[in-house]
Amino acid sequence: MKVALVCDWYHPRIGGIELHLRDLARRLTGSGHDVVAITPTPGADRVDGVRVHRIDAPRAPRFEFLYTRGGIRALGDALAQEHVDVAHCHVSIVSPAALGGALEAERRRIPLVLTFHSVIPRTQLLAGAARVALDINRWRARFSAVSERVARGVRPIAGARALAILPNGIDVGFWRVDAKPRHGRTVELLSVLRLNPKKRALALVGIVARVNATLLAGERVRLRIVGDGPQRARLERSIARARLGGQIELLGHRTREEIRELFSESDLFVLPAVRESFGLAALEARCAGLPVIAMASSGVAEIVRHGREGLLARSDIELATHVAGLSRDVKRRTAIAEHNRTSAPPYDWPRLLDAHIALYREAIALRDSVRAERNA
Repeated sequence: MKVALVCDWYHPRIGGIELHLRDLARRLTGSGHDVVAITPTPGADRVDGVRVHRIDAPRAPRFEFLYTRGGIRALGDALAQEHVDVAHCHVSIVSPAALGGALEAERRRIPLVLTFHSVIPRTQLLAGAARVALDINRWRARFSAVSERVARGVRPIAGARALAILPNGIDVGFWRVDAKPRHGRTVELLSVLRLNPKKRALALVGIVARVNATLLAGERVRLRIVGDGPQRARLERSIARARLGGQIELLGHRTREEIRELFSESDLFVLPAVRESFGLAALEARCAGLPVIAMASSGVAEIVRHGREGLLARSDIELATHVAGLSRDVKRRTAIAEHNRTSAPPYDWPRLLDAHIALYREAIALRDSVRAERNA
């Protein structure tokens, strides 16, 4: 089948959703499907062997999202020109292209799948407003979310219709690594996240300071942070004020291969995000054998069980307590790491690709049933 992946941002922009879409496009193509990504993000017209249909339309200053009616119509024209069998629209926090593309697909009677990727404040209220504004009650589409955490917020947009859980996929085998030998008593912490308010990278400074206050003489932790974003300068200032420059290192953007190497050199993975919709980096770290310490209210709680794959916290203080506890408890840390390294999570790409294709076929069947009703 021919699949259009409609998204607000795509390569060369790099983030969790963008990486997932590149992987999905490659996997679909490798399975014999024809894939085109449709996006207003400027860039090359082919990425990893996948065609990218770039929409040439005005984008909002600074935020760079599509905002004109002409741009939305151009999305619909692109869908029509491509003669796709199904449009898969990926909705993040601000997603006029994904929602506008979905509206155009519905108007043009193209089979439609919407996947919601993000948790935002007042999600349920916004979802309800979007349902009314876009008349989504009348859409014949299949709705999905990457986790139950996201689904709870966006259920109003689907109304009484089923909302499938369609998680992100990973290459489990790629992330399997052997831990490198440790020397000394320093416990290596790692965090992989975008440096923006949603991910709460600034909280890591206070967490390290709290951990320091609980460690015994001779015990030490070091935190390396992978990622970049608008809060980098502020994070650097916070580290300097706390006099933690010798313990917290900002590594900036790193490739997947480099991150995998960092996993092999680390003891614990730490993620302070509360509005984490899924936790792709946490899942990758878990596959690499790292115990994951994250927030219990985030989507990570669906892929990490407390006491099995890691520890979940209800506050920053509790998160710091968990970090200090596992830093000191080598036996427990080793047991969790061994479990993570030898048990495969149910998110490997072959399984997730089948789930995506099944949902596409459901959307196509749903549209076919509408045509049959009209012709009856």
